[in-house]
Amino acid sequence: MKLTNVKIVTPYKTFLGTIEIEGGKIKRVYEGKEEGGENLQGMMAVPGFIDIHTHGIGGFDFTSWDSKEEFIKNLLEMKKIYLKHGVTTFLPTTVTLPRENLIEACKAIGEIQDDSMPGIHLEGPYISEKHAGAQDIRYIRKPDVEELKECFNASKGKIKTITFAPEKDDINFINGLLNLGIYPSVGHTDANYETASKAFLAGANRTTHIFNAMRPFHHRDPGVILASIRFSKYIEIISDFIHVDRDVVEFLIDVTGVNRIVAVTDSIIATDLRDGEYTLGKTKITVKEGKALTKEGRLAGSTLTMDKAFRNLASLRSLNEVVMMTSENPAMAVGLNDRGSLEPGKKADIVILDDELKVKKVYLNGEEYF
Repeated sequence: MKLTNVKIVTPYKTFLGTIEIEGGKIKRVYEGKEEGGENLQGMMAVPGFIDIHTHGIGGFDFTSWDSKEEFIKNLLEMKKIYLKHGVTTFLPTTVTLPRENLIEACKAIGEIQDDSMPGIHLEGPYISEKHAGAQDIRYIRKPDVEELKECFNASKGKIKTITFAPEKDDINFINGLLNLGIYPSVGHTDANYETASKAFLAGANRTTHIFNAMRPFHHRDPGVILASIRFSKYIEIISDFIHVDRDVVEFLIDVTGVNRIVAVTDSIIATDLRDGEYTLGKTKITVKEGKALTKEGRLAGSTLTMDKAFRNLASLRSLNEVVMMTSENPAMAVGLNDRGSLEPGKKADIVILDDELKVKKVYLNGEEYF
């Protein structure tokens, strides 16, 4: 199979060329038009978007359900919606939950044999009460390696990453995560600069939605934000220009470089739906003009989609840089080395965009799904 006469966007170069696909993977990528391939004249090919922090979309979510079967049903229904927005890989993301619910979610992901959902992101329960955001503080608890091992085993080893507050425990918890092959991410935290720096240097490789749900930056108390900018290998950003001002997003990219920025949506059940009343876990939220808030007025996730995040970032940087932030960096941040870029050997997860950067087609493992 060949996709030809298409503008191909890589982190290093944009050119008119051909993508050759075989066995669900990219076999060759080269300049020039081929006869007999699918002619995509006027279109652009970018790697499938990868969202490693998403709670829900289109009326389905991973934060509340009545059974393991419902959780799995939500996963499969949400996959269809994500694909329409160009997302070919996503990590279902939970919030702070009671132990039994957390284990049930992990059991459910363990039963999913679909590589577009290669694992789960646990956002909590080992977070700061002070910076819980919309999460339910009743279920916040101290880091517990034994509980995490139980979840890990229930998931059949598919916990990819966990967001935690490093001030809740010493470095032993990070070591426990690393021993299980879980990527630690610092977030929902009141950590000071010293504590956060130690966490990153000990192996935490990411910051969860920087600037949001964490100790704010102050010139005499730089906290986790400066520690993240200096030491975190990857940094999540919600680029809806609501959670973080547009100019601050641009400033962050300038300071850190595009190779460290991971675009995420932090999307919730209300995404792709009308304004109204919804829930995030056990918390009631209101969505008005696309902004999700708790009754106390705190932001509660977003209604951002990854194609919109792509367009927003494209207003700030070149497309070559944007594909790194929406595909390659998210993949690398959680060890998905087989995807995230248009190069030989990688999964043939490809999004075709028009000249307005709107999704026109999506290929998953080389098959057209949308």
